Amino acid sequence: MYYLSVIGRLTNESKGGRIVKIKKLLTLLIISAIVMLPSASAFAEDVNSTEVTPYIVGIGDTQATAISLILNEYGGVVYDLFIQNSTEKDWFKWTNTSSGYKRVYATVGGFSGNGVTRAGYKINYNNGFGETQLFYTEKANTTESQTFGNIFVPAGATVYIVVDAPNFSSAPAYHLNFSAYDVN
Repeated sequence: MYYLSVIGRLTNESKGGRIVKIKKLLTLLIISAIVMLPSASAFAEDVNSTEVTPYIVGIGDTQATAISLILNEYGGVVYDLFIQNSTEKDWFKWTNTSSGYKRVYATVGGFSGNGVTRAGYKINYNNGFGETQLFYTEKANTTESQTFGNIFVPAGATVYIVVDAPNFSSAPAYHLNFSAYDVN
């Protein structure tokens, strides 16, 4: 009520510019107050929940539909994912498009809360000689980091990384860190 009487007095006392300035100021104050009001996030969730909710299901579940690893400018890529059940496998692939050998390094795990997973790799030479068998780390089916290092991948070959959880009891999260370097 007080604001209305002030505006009423100002309209009687002045003409033109002063009224417009006050109206703009009041409008700005009201809009600022509305913007500053707290609101609930559209993405809010129960922070006490221990359940992992899948957001992407059915992508990269077979070697034929493997997720392509696109390396950043430093030659690496990182994914934080999880296994949904005992039959699910997450497949990833990277093809050496250079004219020479690349040295590949991959780690599965490596952070607190990593679940019991099994990581493996194989190489398809894409030259008529076929592909290798699937090799697993010595720390398969554990919560420890599983690392493949110094895998030499010839030009044109594709390396596949697979992560699964055959001893599944709950949805294990995992961290995949993949990188490729020139062989010197």
